[in-house]
Parts: sequence; structure tokens; C-alpha cells
Amino acid sequence: MRTLTESRRRHSGSSACKKDSESDDDENTICSRAAIKRSVVYYLKNSTLHGLKYIAEESITIPERIFFGLAFVLVVILSGFFISNVYVKWSASPIIISTSAKQKLTSNMPFPAITICNLNQALLSKVDRIGRTSTNFSLLMGLCDQGGDTTISYIGTWKYFKAILVDVAQPCEKMLLYCSFGSREEDCSWLFTSILTDDGLCCNFNALHPSYLIRNYSDDVRLETAHPNTRYEPIDWTPEKGYARNLPEFYFPRTSGGTGIRMGLTVVLNASIAEYYCTKSMSVGFKVLVHNPAELPKVSNYGFVVTAGREARIPIEPVYEDALPTIRSIKKSVRRCLFSDENDLAYYRTYSRKNCELECEAKLLLRECSCVLYYLPRIDPLARVCGPNDNQCTDRVQTEIESSLTNLSCESCWPGCFELTYKATLSTASIVSDPRFQAGENLPANIFHGPYSNASEISILHFYYMTNIFRSTTKSEMFGFTEFLSNTGGLLGLFMGFSIFSVIEIFFYITVRPYCASRTLRQRHKRRLEQLRWLTPVRLPVRRALRRNRGGLLQNPPPPAYSDLQKSRGKLDKPEPGKRKLWRMLQVRPVDRVDEELPTYPYLD
Repeated sequence: MRTLTESRRRHSGSSACKKDSESDDDENTICSRAAIKRSVVYYLKNSTLHGLKYIAEESITIPERIFFGLAFVLVVILSGFFISNVYVKWSASPIIISTSAKQKLTSNMPFPAITICNLNQALLSKVDRIGRTSTNFSLLMGLCDQGGDTTISYIGTWKYFKAILVDVAQPCEKMLLYCSFGSREEDCSWLFTSILTDDGLCCNFNALHPSYLIRNYSDDVRLETAHPNTRYEPIDWTPEKGYARNLPEFYFPRTSGGTGIRMGLTVVLNASIAEYYCTKSMSVGFKVLVHNPAELPKVSNYGFVVTAGREARIPIEPVYEDALPTIRSIKKSVRRCLFSDENDLAYYRTYSRKNCELECEAKLLLRECSCVLYYLPRIDPLARVCGPNDNQCTDRVQTEIESSLTNLSCESCWPGCFELTYKATLSTASIVSDPRFQAGENLPANIFHGPYSNASEISILHFYYMTNIFRSTTKSEMFGFTEFLSNTGGLLGLFMGFSIFSVIEIFFYITVRPYCASRTLRQRHKRRLEQLRWLTPVRLPVRRALRRNRGGLLQNPPPPAYSDLQKSRGKLDKPEPGKRKLWRMLQVRPVDRVDEELPTYPYLD
């Protein structure tokens, strides 16, 4: 009997130790290979991705599992290939230019700026008063592309050079005989201002005031004094921002009042053929350029010629390009256009491709020839104006700039995201001044019967809109992030049934599930220690511990009573059945019979 009792005691003790060892093993199995394998199998069986459940299916053979595994890998490769094609398309061509769905009114756009230059760059009567051996004459020959004395090393200021050009050129009040705009006759001095171009001194209509065109504006830029009787107030305008909401009654740049010749601009010009001295062409008449009001004209290369003695009709069509704000997130090198607040122009306030090219040309001339041509932006106030001795260098640089096969180019000047240009067509006819001919034009009679009665020296120009509505073009995202995401999701859903929730599942099985399992094991172990703490013997008496921790907290406080432990858990009133059984087992009594099993102290589950 004693042997049987001892064997039962050993059996109960070994079972308790086994339970304790199993509990310790549970804490270490979370990072074991078996636990990871169970988690992977569980994920494969419950994943929303197509085909994975067959890999973990135990009822099919291994070759069948390999088949589904290879099929899944093939599907992943195919979906990655098509997604890479979508990404290449997204990154290579994100911009699309489309016609705007809404029509625009010409009344909301400024009438184009018009620059008119007499082909004669110097009046004969003015040139005769200049000495042939003077520096001024050499500069004049350089203006006329006649070479001049190239041995003269001219080092002059902008103010001095401007005075020479203004003195020898035909003034606007002599060239403009009649002006009307919007079916109303106007004083030409109110409509036109003098401007320096690559064709010399010209007359300009409806351009921005220099204070809104140039960054560091000063009166030194002005070629003539402001007209004291003008009633038109200059205002700011840009292709991107447009006009302000509150506008004065009379302002410029002006808008169009309507369509047709009557509502457009009509001018009568005097060529003064008898005063011709030098010109860059082989004819007499005028060179005209229609351009953006916020741009400086380059008439010599891009203007069209209207010979004297002819009437010209020039219908104009605006071409407006805008952009959506969503393309700002695209790199400049990809969208290939700039917004107004992204420009880095040093001279001009408003960015456009033409203004950028003028600044680029000025910088290249300053670097290669150490001078700047008189009509280009003065990016360096101390830079000298190019003279006749610099003609060879300036011609070489300008030729290389216009050619795309050299290193000297302005390819970095991208178009503006908002730009306004104009298309102009030209048709001309000869002017008839026979008094027997009854003309239908509403022009003053004294123009043809006064001192300018010679029709061969007069040109009549009509600028007008053909229609008061037009459609603009809009730059927008052809393939934005939303489209890329939807195409990628469609391909993944088609091949694998992939969705955003699939990502959440993967995240859950990698992070949340292991964390929750580890946290559960730690809490179970903590509860077990709390339940068994009252059985731990106290190594030091309480009084000795109090002396050692005099004035402070106990480092190793005595374990709480079992009744306190039950109170802390809030279950003292109704003890659990397992606890009652434990209490009975702890009440040790003498063994009356030999075959009665002795009580043991098992660990609490």
C-alpha cells in the first residue's frame, strides 16, 4: 500500500511538472518554426487571394499543390509585367492637351498688341546733319547693318545710344495719320507709344505699360514723355491671372469691342519715301507684328511686310492655352511648361517663352561678346551696348542661337502653362486715289487731298476679330495617380483577386496576429504567477525587512494573503469551483487508511 501511495504521489508530481513545462513551452512556441508554419497555413487557407487555399489544402496531392503554386507565381509575373507598362505610360506621358469644353469670349481677352515699324530706320534729313567721321555715324551704320567703321571701339551708355536712335528715326506722330478703335476715332498719341525693337524705333499699340512688364522699372526705360492729356489708365494683365475684377472706365491693354473692321483697329500710315536712307529690306513700306501684350516684339525676324500704296486687311484669331492646377505636382521636366510663379526671369515680370528667349540671348551675348544689343533686356546695368566693332561677334552668336545644332541655344526656355498668342492672315490691294473714284471707307477726306495725297506713300491697315468666341486648349493630367491606382487595382484584381483588404490581411498576419498571441501568453503567465504568489515562502521576516527599508518602500514585500488575492479579483463572495477544490486539498488531515491518497499541491491552470 505504501508503495502504491508513493507511486501516486510521484505520478501527481510528474503531471504537475509536465503541465508547468508545457506552459513554458507555449511561451516559446510563438517564434518557433512550427508556429510560423501554422500561421502561414492558416493564412493560405483563409486568404482572399485566388489560388492560395489550394496550396495549403491537405486533401490534394503534392503535385497538385505544386501546380497551383506555379500558376500563382506565373499570374504574379504577368500582373507585374502589365503594371510596369502602365507605370511607364504614367511617367512618360502624364500630360494631355485637349480642346476646352467651354467657349471663351474675345471680350475677356486683350486685343493683341500691334507693333508697326517703318522699313526706313533713319530719316535722310537727320542723317545729313551727322558727320561722316563721327562715332554717331558709325553707330548709325551699325543700326542699318552697313558695317560702318569697325575700327571704332565704342564704349557708350544706354542713354546715349537711345538718344541717337530717337533722333534719327521717324517719330510716331509723323508716321500715324489716322487712328480709330472700336468704331471711334482716337488720337493716335493716346493709342500708340514708341518702342525700341530689333528694327529700330517703332510704334506699339495696346502693350503692357513698362512698369508692369519690367521688374526694376525706371524712367530711363521710357523713350518719350507721358502724354499729359491721355485718358487711358495702365493696368496689369497676365495670361494666367487675366484682368482684375474692378477695372477703370478707360484702360489698356484694351479688350475688343466686337467683330469686324468697324470694331477693330484702323490706322493710316505715312511711309515718307523721300526720307528713306537705310533699311533692312529691299522695299518701302512697313513691317507689322501682332503679338502678346506682355511680350517684347522681335519684328525683324517675325514681322510681315505691307508695302506703301496698299490697303491691308488683317483678321486675327486668338489662341489661348491654359492648364489645370493638378499638373503642378508633375515635374517641370516632364510637363515641359512653367507657371507664372515658377519663372526665374531677371528682367521681365511675366513669364513667356519669347521673354525667356530674349533674356537668354542677352546673357549669351554678354558672355561671348561682352556687350548687349540695344533692344535686348539690360540684365546688367553696367554692360555696354554693342557697337559696330561687335557686329561680327553678335552675328555669329545670333546665328548659333537660331540654329538648333550648336551649343549656344535657348532650349531651356519652356513654354508657359498659360500663354496667349494670335494668328494673323494678310490680304492687300492697291489704294486708288483718283478723285473720280468714290471710296466706301469712312476715312477723313483731307488724308487723300492734303499734303499726303500721294497714294503711293500711304498704307491703310485694318486689324479685327472674325468672331467673338473661340475655344482654348487645356493642359491636364492624362494619367494621374488616381488613374494609375485604378488600372493597377484592375490588373491585380483580374489576375489574383487582389484588393486593399488583401494588404490589410497581410499586415494583420505579419504584425497584429503575432503581437496579440504574444500579449495573450504574457497575460496568462502573469495571472499564473499572481495565483501562486501566496505559496512563495518569505525569506526575511517582516520586521527585519522593515528595518532595512526604513523610511521607504519594501523592495521585496511579503505576498498577500489568499483572501486578499481573492478580494482583489472581486470573486470572494462566489469562489470558483476550482478554488474550493483547492482549499479542500490544502486542508491536510491524518491518513486513517493506508490506501488513501495523500494530497498534493498542483499548479493552478
